[in-house]
Amino acid sequence: MFFSESSNMTSSLPRSTKKEKMKNYLSFGGGVNSVALHLYLLNEGWDFEAVFVDHGTDRPETYEYLDMFQKWLVKRNYKPITVLKPNVNGFDNLYDFCWEKGIIPSRQYKWCTDKFKIQVMQNYFEKPCFNLIGYDYGETKRAKLNYHKGVENRFPLIEAKMTRYDCEMFIHDRNLPSPGKSACYICYNQKQGELIELRREHPCLFQKAVDLEKKATEIRKASGKGGIYIKHPIPLPVFVEEDQYKLFEIDEYPPCNCML
Repeated sequence: MFFSESSNMTSSLPRSTKKEKMKNYLSFGGGVNSVALHLYLLNEGWDFEAVFVDHGTDRPETYEYLDMFQKWLVKRNYKPITVLKPNVNGFDNLYDFCWEKGIIPSRQYKWCTDKFKIQVMQNYFEKPCFNLIGYDYGETKRAKLNYHKGVENRFPLIEAKMTRYDCEMFIHDRNLPSPGKSACYICYNQKQGELIELRREHPCLFQKAVDLEKKATEIRKASGKGGIYIKHPIPLPVFVEEDQYKLFEIDEYPPCNCML
């Protein structure tokens, strides 16, 4: 189920006026769930601050949607989303950091998410506080209610029993376009279809990811280690291969001329 802007439903979650007036922060990623959560909180009269961490490696569509949504909020006199920049050893861009160090994001250690997103928000939050995360009702297994270093995770969409479909309809009912999936273009969690789309729509970004793999692999091999890849153990050009004859056809995959 989903709720209209005229809904009088009261969320069962604590508001900022309860439990020692803990402030509510929305972890905004620019995807369907976080946009729907933002709209839901507005609809239910929550007092909250949405925070987006710009680590420089989101896809262009995410930044475009963020810009559009910011204007939508301001036009209706809502608070704009706070945009934070990381500072990890002097780097505010995840790709630049990886390139300098000759490394790639790690599925095993997940340091990229920790350093370039979680710690950035943790340092910004006024504690104690709630961190509102946009897991929908189909993601209950991912949701863990915990309190760590003054921050308690909460999941309003799950409390409201809003499914992914409900989230999409909630956005649609406010005459807003549905955002694409927010994803870092060097993330190990990307599926084959997403990487094929990246290669087609943003060949320059795909090539940057390939170049990063090559550099990291060269450094490892120089010290006697094996190669390392974003979709380990397969290099990106092989992983995205639809048909071998298509992969290198200019008509199918326009060349990258951006000199990045």
